Amino acid sequence: MTGLSPEISNYFDAFESAFNGLEAIAETEGDERRRHNFLYQAIEAPITRLRHSFACWKLKCRFADQFSIDRSESGFPLFKNVLELETDMNRVKEHLLDLPTVEQTRVEMLELMLKFQQHPGDLQKVMARRLYYEALDKAPAFTTFTKPTTLRVSVNPRSGRTYYVVTWSTYDGTENLPLVYVAVIEDSSEDAPRPRRNTPHGFPKGWIDEMAMNGLPNLSLRSEFKDFVAAHSSYSLSLTTIAKSIDETFPTLHPKQLRRFVLGPFYAGGLTDHNKKVQSVLDSVSAPSDNWLFTWTMQELHSKHEVRSKRGIWGSSPAREIYHVDTDDLDCVAQGVSALERYAMIPHTAYQSMYAKNLTNEIFNGHRCYIASGDHILKHV
Repeated sequence: MTGLSPEISNYFDAFESAFNGLEAIAETEGDERRRHNFLYQAIEAPITRLRHSFACWKLKCRFADQFSIDRSESGFPLFKNVLELETDMNRVKEHLLDLPTVEQTRVEMLELMLKFQQHPGDLQKVMARRLYYEALDKAPAFTTFTKPTTLRVSVNPRSGRTYYVVTWSTYDGTENLPLVYVAVIEDSSEDAPRPRRNTPHGFPKGWIDEMAMNGLPNLSLRSEFKDFVAAHSSYSLSLTTIAKSIDETFPTLHPKQLRRFVLGPFYAGGLTDHNKKVQSVLDSVSAPSDNWLFTWTMQELHSKHEVRSKRGIWGSSPAREIYHVDTDDLDCVAQGVSALERYAMIPHTAYQSMYAKNLTNEIFNGHRCYIASGDHILKHV
């Protein structure tokens, strides 16, 4: 196949190292903890899809000159690349039917080289195109919007309401950043699924798994809820704005907690230029697998209490959530959240360079830092 330019190859190598680091962080937490922590469940699938997207983009770069990254802000691919990937996914079967198989192309390449003494450049691109669409067909990629799925269904013993842990993801078109949302929502409607007394844990066996594949368990609200969060999940909207909008739009849905994972920015030596001090460190490390810095943020908003619904002779008002914003933290106030956690991951070689320049405290101030060293993760608080 045709080769990649050194710059593009270095970019994908850096991201592959970052994904390996994220996988190592998850492994350090232990299987048992991950299994019982719905936040890990929520973030695992989007990261897997995002990693697959990068694998597909790398293949596409072997036959198409259309890949661009946000060098000055997020460090991630531009939104148009996600749109193109999504378009290709929707037509993958059609493209596979039109393209020769890898084996057929390999035979043609050998004939061209041995019989006609010609370089098979065009056939290499045909093979790369075939491998690209085969990869798209094998597993889902990260798209502009992934519809809500339900991770957990249960009943709040205090309120008696059914509640859901729901997650969805989106790729922000303005900031060029992947976003993952996790919401805990109580449902007071008559259509909310109710437990049965004669079944374990209150719900029929297999019922929750079925719901997780299909979106919001309340069938009467599923489609409307999906359309709503698709239109109200941009990075420019604060969690307070999103939660209040859900609360006001759906009188019987009560968002008790809302989290947003912001994946990025990503910094790569010689490729991005959105932080001069970080770049000065990364540019001094030659190996692409060691000259990157990956950051992510978890924003959290929770309800501090609920104003009960009122019904009277002069009218009525539905129940409303009152959300807590930490006014002692200026960042929380600015972002409209109850809590904010920042994380960073950097290879050990780059961390040593940063330490030598006496920049670690300045760059990692307010972050929980993970240092990737081979297959191991060192945690530096």
